Amino acid sequence: MWLFVVGVFAFLYAPMAVMSVFSVNASKVQTLPFSGFTGEWYRALFHDAPMQDAIRFGLQVSVTTVVIGAIVGVYLALVVDRLAFPGKNVFQALVAVPLGLPGIVLGISLVLVFRAVGIAPGYVTIVAGHATFVTPLIMFVVLQRLRSFDRNLEHASMDLGAGWLRTFWHVTLPEIRLAVIAGCLLGFTMSFDEITVTLFLAGNQLTLPLFVWTLLRFGFTPEVNAAFTIIGTLSIVSIIAAVVLVTRSRPRRRGRNVMAEEAIT
Repeated sequence: MWLFVVGVFAFLYAPMAVMSVFSVNASKVQTLPFSGFTGEWYRALFHDAPMQDAIRFGLQVSVTTVVIGAIVGVYLALVVDRLAFPGKNVFQALVAVPLGLPGIVLGISLVLVFRAVGIAPGYVTIVAGHATFVTPLIMFVVLQRLRSFDRNLEHASMDLGAGWLRTFWHVTLPEIRLAVIAGCLLGFTMSFDEITVTLFLAGNQLTLPLFVWTLLRFGFTPEVNAAFTIIGTLSIVSIIAAVVLVTRSRPRRRGRNVMAEEAIT
């Protein structure tokens, strides 16, 4: 069993490890033997003005997408958890559809919609496209936490005189905060790494994955190794952080008896 597990992980991560090794290889030729360590390819990467523009644009897109996804996702999670309405299960299934659609199908569909309403490809279309799958991701992460949340805390807060907004800010939000952060980290990773949907919605400005893809079209260079190493590292770190936060967001027993009182202070 251990050999099988090791084999699976080696199959998944060996390409990334090889790519990372060659990103610090002094030779421009992507073959062994190893010629020595160097940081030249990373320096060249970050001294490339178009690359810097792609990184800044990608971060801008991802941060905006996560902010929108967090606001809408938390709202939808509260609606699904707190309200009973006809077709509730159908509603959840429809919200989850973008998560399961192939990127090419989602990208083409969004292109057709934006062309029909006359919106040109660019920043707005990319953010809207990314928000279609980031929002349900955050929603379902938060929804799982809400389902294990003790509603009596909210009732006690309101009985003590707090309104619904103060109750949400001082009682509900602290309980779901880690789940929200975890969902945002996962959403940021998905948005920053997305290439298929972005390819259909991008205009003249390119995100980092699209920029690297254009480099691959004109020949493989060590800078590409450096770029993908950075993307892969950021993705792994974000996912690990999200898993840790989801684990820590489980219901806690200590300090619950004072949460309702804090809502009216």
